[in-house]
Amino acid sequence: MDKLTREAHEHSKILESIVFFEKFLKTITSDDAESYTARLHQFTDEYIVQHFKFEEQEIFPIILQQGSPAERKFIEELQEDHKRILVALAEFKAVISPYDSQPNKEQVKTIIKSSEGLINQILVHARKEDTRLFPVLKKYTI
Repeated sequence: MDKLTREAHEHSKILESIVFFEKFLKTITSDDAESYTARLHQFTDEYIVQHFKFEEQEIFPIILQQGSPAERKFIEELQEDHKRILVALAEFKAVISPYDSQPNKEQVKTIIKSSEGLINQILVHARKEDTRLFPVLKKYTI
Protein backbone atom coordinates (compact mmCIF):
# COMPACT_ATOMS: atom_id res chain seq x y z
CA MET A 1 0.00 0.00 0.00
CA ASP A 2 1.50 3.34 -0.98
CA LYS A 3 1.79 6.15 1.55
CA LEU A 4 -1.11 8.19 0.19
CA THR A 5 -3.44 5.18 0.25
CA ARG A 6 -2.34 4.30 3.78
CA GLU A 7 -2.90 7.89 4.90
CA ALA A 8 -6.41 7.94 3.40
CA HIS A 9 -7.28 4.54 4.87
CA GLU A 10 -6.12 5.53 8.35
CA HIS A 11 -8.05 8.80 8.17
CA SER A 12 -11.27 6.99 7.31
CA LYS A 13 -10.76 4.59 10.24
CA ILE A 14 -10.05 7.49 12.60
CA LEU A 15 -13.13 9.43 11.51
CA GLU A 16 -15.29 6.32 11.78
CA SER A 17 -14.07 5.78 15.35
CA ILE A 18 -14.56 9.43 16.26
CA VAL A 19 -18.19 9.21 15.14
CA PHE A 20 -18.62 6.17 17.40
CA PHE A 21 -17.10 7.97 20.39
CA GLU A 22 -19.20 11.09 19.83
CA LYS A 23 -22.41 9.02 19.76
CA PHE A 24 -21.35 6.90 22.73
CA LEU A 25 -20.68 9.98 24.84
CA LYS A 26 -24.32 11.00 24.57
CA THR A 27 -25.48 7.81 26.30
CA ILE A 28 -22.59 6.77 28.54
CA THR A 29 -23.41 5.52 32.04
CA SER A 30 -21.33 4.22 34.93
CA ASP A 31 -21.86 0.70 33.59
CA ASP A 32 -20.42 1.68 30.20
CA ALA A 33 -17.46 3.70 31.44
CA GLU A 34 -14.96 0.88 31.73
CA SER A 35 -15.55 -0.48 28.22
CA TYR A 36 -15.66 3.05 26.78
CA THR A 37 -12.35 4.11 28.31
CA ALA A 38 -10.72 0.80 27.32
CA ARG A 39 -11.89 1.25 23.74
CA LEU A 40 -10.74 4.87 23.68
CA HIS A 41 -7.31 3.84 25.03
CA GLN A 42 -7.01 1.17 22.36
CA PHE A 43 -8.12 3.57 19.63
CA THR A 44 -5.67 6.29 20.64
CA ASP A 45 -2.76 3.87 21.06
CA GLU A 46 -3.38 1.94 17.84
CA TYR A 47 -4.60 4.69 15.55
CA ILE A 48 -3.69 8.13 16.81
CA VAL A 49 -0.20 7.49 18.17
CA GLN A 50 0.80 5.13 15.35
CA HIS A 51 -0.78 7.38 12.70
CA PHE A 52 1.12 10.40 14.00
CA LYS A 53 4.38 8.41 13.94
CA PHE A 54 3.71 7.40 10.34
CA GLU A 55 3.05 11.00 9.31
CA GLU A 56 6.05 12.35 11.21
CA GLN A 57 8.44 9.73 9.80
CA GLU A 58 7.09 9.02 6.32
CA ILE A 59 4.94 11.91 5.09
CA PHE A 60 6.06 15.16 6.66
CA PRO A 61 9.79 14.88 5.82
CA ILE A 62 8.99 14.73 2.11
CA ILE A 63 6.93 17.93 2.24
CA LEU A 64 9.46 19.64 4.49
CA GLN A 65 12.18 18.88 1.92
CA GLN A 66 10.29 19.45 -1.32
CA GLY A 67 7.39 21.70 -0.41
CA SER A 68 6.89 25.40 -0.89
CA PRO A 69 7.40 27.73 2.08
CA ALA A 70 3.61 27.74 2.69
CA GLU A 71 3.47 23.94 2.57
CA ARG A 72 6.39 23.62 4.98
CA LYS A 73 4.73 26.07 7.34
CA PHE A 74 1.52 24.02 7.19
CA ILE A 75 3.44 20.83 8.05
CA GLU A 76 4.99 22.60 11.03
CA GLU A 77 1.46 23.58 12.11
CA LEU A 78 0.38 19.93 11.87
CA GLN A 79 3.39 18.87 13.92
CA GLU A 80 2.36 21.33 16.62
CA ASP A 81 -1.17 19.88 16.47
CA HIS A 82 0.31 16.42 17.03
CA LYS A 83 2.16 17.62 20.10
CA ARG A 84 -0.96 19.27 21.54
CA ILE A 85 -3.10 16.21 20.90
CA LEU A 86 -0.55 13.88 22.48
CA VAL A 87 -0.42 16.13 25.56
CA ALA A 88 -4.22 16.13 25.71
CA LEU A 89 -4.21 12.35 25.39
CA ALA A 90 -1.75 12.01 28.28
CA GLU A 91 -3.85 14.40 30.36
CA PHE A 92 -7.01 12.41 29.54
CA LYS A 93 -5.34 9.18 30.64
CA ALA A 94 -4.13 10.82 33.84
CA VAL A 95 -7.63 12.13 34.61
CA ILE A 96 -9.36 8.79 34.17
CA SER A 97 -6.66 6.45 35.55
CA PRO A 98 -7.78 6.67 39.20
CA TYR A 99 -11.38 5.65 38.39
CA ASP A 100 -12.44 2.11 39.08
CA SER A 101 -14.64 0.01 36.81
CA GLN A 102 -17.81 1.62 38.22
CA PRO A 103 -17.20 5.37 38.36
CA ASN A 104 -19.77 7.53 40.07
CA LYS A 105 -21.87 10.11 38.20
CA GLU A 106 -19.37 12.92 38.78
CA GLN A 107 -16.53 10.79 37.49
CA VAL A 108 -18.60 9.88 34.42
CA LYS A 109 -19.13 13.60 33.80
CA THR A 110 -15.36 14.11 34.03
CA ILE A 111 -14.77 11.25 31.58
CA ILE A 112 -17.27 12.80 29.17
CA LYS A 113 -15.80 16.29 29.45
CA SER A 114 -12.22 15.04 29.00
CA SER A 115 -13.24 12.83 26.08
CA GLU A 116 -15.10 15.63 24.32
CA GLY A 117 -12.05 17.88 24.43
CA LEU A 118 -9.74 15.18 23.13
CA ILE A 119 -12.16 14.02 20.44
CA ASN A 120 -12.72 17.59 19.28
CA GLN A 121 -8.98 18.21 18.93
CA ILE A 122 -8.56 15.01 16.90
CA LEU A 123 -11.55 15.83 14.70
CA VAL A 124 -10.41 19.39 13.95
CA HIS A 125 -6.92 18.10 13.14
CA ALA A 126 -8.21 15.31 10.89
CA ARG A 127 -10.43 17.70 8.96
CA LYS A 128 -7.51 20.06 8.50
CA GLU A 129 -5.45 17.23 7.07
CA ASP A 130 -8.30 16.02 4.88
CA THR A 131 -8.89 19.42 3.33
CA ARG A 132 -5.36 20.83 3.17
CA LEU A 133 -2.83 17.99 3.46
CA PHE A 134 -4.26 15.52 0.95
CA PRO A 135 -4.02 17.96 -2.00
CA VAL A 136 -0.36 18.53 -1.12
CA LEU A 137 0.29 14.79 -0.88
CA LYS A 138 -1.23 14.24 -4.31
CA LYS A 139 0.97 16.98 -5.71
CA TYR A 140 4.09 15.12 -4.58
CA THR A 141 2.69 11.66 -5.45
CA ILE A 142 3.61 10.26 -2.06
